[in-house]
Formats: sequence, C-alpha cells, structure tokens
Amino acid sequence: MDASIAEGPLTARSSSIFAGRAISIGVGLLLVFGAWVIYTLSNPQHTNFYTHFVWQADAFLHGRAWFPYPVKDVAGLPDNNYFQDVFPILEPKDGELGRVLLPFPPLPAIVLLPFVALFGFKADQASIAIGLAALGVGAAWWMLGGLRPRLVVRIAVTAVFALGTTWWWAAAVGSTWYLAHLVAVDLALLAVGVTLRHDPLALTETPLDEDDREVDRLDAAGVGDGLLERLRATAFPLDGSQVLAGLLLGLAATARLPLVFAAPWFIFVGGGGSRLRRTLSTAVGAVPPVAALLLYTYLTTGSVMHPGYDYQYQREANGYSALGYNPKWSVEDVRYIPHNIGIMLTALPAIAPDLKPNSLGFGDPVQLCTDPGTQRSLFDQKCPLALPIDIGTGLVFSAPALLLALLAFRRRWFARLTLGATAAVIIIATFNLAHFSQGWVQWGYRFSLDYMPFLLPLVSVGAARPDGRIRWVALVLLGLGTGINLWGVAWGKILGW
Repeated sequence: MDASIAEGPLTARSSSIFAGRAISIGVGLLLVFGAWVIYTLSNPQHTNFYTHFVWQADAFLHGRAWFPYPVKDVAGLPDNNYFQDVFPILEPKDGELGRVLLPFPPLPAIVLLPFVALFGFKADQASIAIGLAALGVGAAWWMLGGLRPRLVVRIAVTAVFALGTTWWWAAAVGSTWYLAHLVAVDLALLAVGVTLRHDPLALTETPLDEDDREVDRLDAAGVGDGLLERLRATAFPLDGSQVLAGLLLGLAATARLPLVFAAPWFIFVGGGGSRLRRTLSTAVGAVPPVAALLLYTYLTTGSVMHPGYDYQYQREANGYSALGYNPKWSVEDVRYIPHNIGIMLTALPAIAPDLKPNSLGFGDPVQLCTDPGTQRSLFDQKCPLALPIDIGTGLVFSAPALLLALLAFRRRWFARLTLGATAAVIIIATFNLAHFSQGWVQWGYRFSLDYMPFLLPLVSVGAARPDGRIRWVALVLLGLGTGINLWGVAWGKILGW
C-alpha cells in the first residue's frame, strides 16, 4: 500500500485538530482582550480607597503579619484610618500607631507581593484586578472547552460570565473584597477545567462507582486504552490531574474560604476512575494549602478560626441595625437565611424612586424629580427611571442567563456533572446565606461568584439544544443580562460605590 494513501486520513485528522485548537486559542485571546478593554473603560480613574491587601503585602515584605493602624497624615504612608474589617492587636497610645491584623485569607496579598515590592503603596490594585478579571474570562473559556460544546455555545456562555454576571462589577471595582473573589474564582475555574478535561464521561446519565465499570465505558467510547486504564487504577492510588485540581481548589480557598465547600464537584467529576480515587486525589492536593492557611491563622492569632470575624460582626451588628443584623446571633447563623435568600434571588432596583435609596439612611434624604414635568430617564441622577439599591440585586434580575442552568436538569439530571455541580452550588450558597452580611455595598450579588465556576458548566449544558446548537433563549438572555449589567455598573460608578 502506498504510504501516502495510508497516512492521508491521519494527516487530515491532525490538520483538523490543529486548526480547531488554533481557532480555540484565537477566539479565547480575543475574548480576554475584549474583556480587558471593557473592564478598563468601566474603571477609567482607578480610584480605590480599599486596599487592605496592599497593606498586607507590605507587611509580608517586612516580615510581619500586622500593619500599622489608624494611619492618617503620616509622612510616606497613605491614610488607612477609614478601613473596616481589621482586627486590633495593639491599641494606639502615646502618639504611636496601633497594630491590626487582616482577618481575610492572605492569598490576594501574596498575589500583590511583586507589585508592592516594585511600587510600594502606589501599586495600582485596580489595574491588577482588571487583569485578573480578564484572565478569568480566559480561564472560563478554557474550562468550558472541557465540555466540548459547539463554538457558538462556548462563546455565548463565556460572554454570559464576562458581561452577564457580577464579574463585570468585580472587575470594575477591584476593591479588597472583590480582589479576593477575582483571585479565588480564577483558580476555581482552572480546577473545574482540569476535572472536565480528564473526565470524558461526566455527562453520562449513570453515576460510576467502580474503576472497571468506568474503564469499560472508556473502551466503548473509544477513549484511551482499557488495559492501561486498569493498570493506572490499580497500581497508582492517586490521579495526577485530580491532585492538581485539588491543589487549585485549596489555593482558591486561601483567597475565599467558602470555596472549600465545592468538594462535592471533585468527588463526582474528574480523573481517577472512581469516586474514592477522585476524593483521595483531590484531598491530597487540597489539604496542604488549607492546612497552611489554618497554621498561618493559628500563628498570628492563637486560634485556627480568626477572631477578627466575630470582632467585626459585633461591631456591625450593633452599629448597622438598619441592615437587620442581630448581635445575639453568630457570624454564621441559619436564622439569617430566610432574609438573605431574598437578596440573593429577587432583590430589585428601586423603580421610579422619589428618594435616593440608602439602606442605612446616612445623611439627609435626597429628594428626586423635584422639577415639575421632568421626564425620568435611565441615567439621570436627578430623576432616574430606576436606581440599584446598595444591599444588592438578586440573580433573577442581575444575571438572568444563569437560569439556563435549570434546563440542564431536564437534559442530564442524573449525570455526575449535574449532581456534583448542584451539590457544590447549594452547599456554598447555603454557607454564604447563613453569613450575616451579603456583600453590602454592591451591584448584583457578589457572593454568587463563589459558586460561579461550578454553575457555568450547567449553564453551558442548558444553553445547547440536544443537537448541540445554541438555544435562541440563551442569546436573548445573554443580551438582556449584558444590558442590565451595563446599566448596573454605570450606576454603581455614578453613585460612587
């Protein structure tokens, strides 16, 4: 047989694979660049007063965990006397500054270390946040590729994440709390992507328990060598890809603690061939960074649970009674869930308000639309058609395209991907809903970012018809969500949030 004839189909297949990868990389880079441009335009002044992690990074560079507070009118240092969310360990006295610890997990400060080392307190946290947000769009694009959807579905769902959720607002603000979300979600997206790319059967309808059963399905699907898979499953107790995914998850938790509750995803989805092997491999990767966080907390506070959270809770619960906090309850209390679930799902902007809404009532009420005959408009500060409220805007309104996840249950309700994603989302959301605060002041609902990496695969499945083509309703919800978030981000900047 002519060698050229025998190699022809293989050469054609290789060329097709190469072309597909080139298109994927090209589209991904365009999405990242487009997101960076939009996020940059959304925060042109880079004004950011909340730079707790810059101070924390500076402290690390000086070999300590604490930083001086309250700093005001001190030569060579920016003011930080207005900071919230700090835990005092030494009160100021005799003209000397006090010392405080930051209760938040330290990974965002570690990310800032090289920038603070170069630029000191002038490090541009806003630009760094924009860059992290744009990279997150790229990570979402890469992660969704593990599901092998059609190109238009993959583009649409990536755009939903970039422009149709509160990720846009997080990028446009980049303050302390949002920087933590950006770092954590970037890592979680990579973790989910690793699991999807090493689990070609996550969307099958039967949960898998035993290595041999999964190997048989791999053979039937034409994926891999059954004998090799059996040898790997028996000779090696760990799966390398799942260890990596666990490491990424553990690192994400050192930026945002609720990410530890995403563990069910890694039990159901990923490499390894069985739930036991996936679980063990994930734990081997995730435990070291989480243990390092607990050790850091113990060494700096004498407790594995940071006392700064309860300290701040008591301050806010006693000072912000208008927000419904109860100082007799705990920081995490299930009694907060009924109220907070309304914020998460259905909180709406103020429609045709007569007064500028303010949940705490600071200052004198601002009367709107005082001139007779004035017509309300979308962005008129004196007579707006609607205004976002500072306690947040529910997901049904601020991120409508996420509702596509519900369609995934109709198609693949018993798949391991569906079960893992649902469990991760529900557990993370429940933990956050039991938290006394839901992220005031904000556009959208920022706590949704904690489970966004595990919700997006369901959105992707729901956005596609059974034949793989995109649903028209997905495009409608993408357009609607983009317009809503453009309005919300613009108003957030107008209101100085």
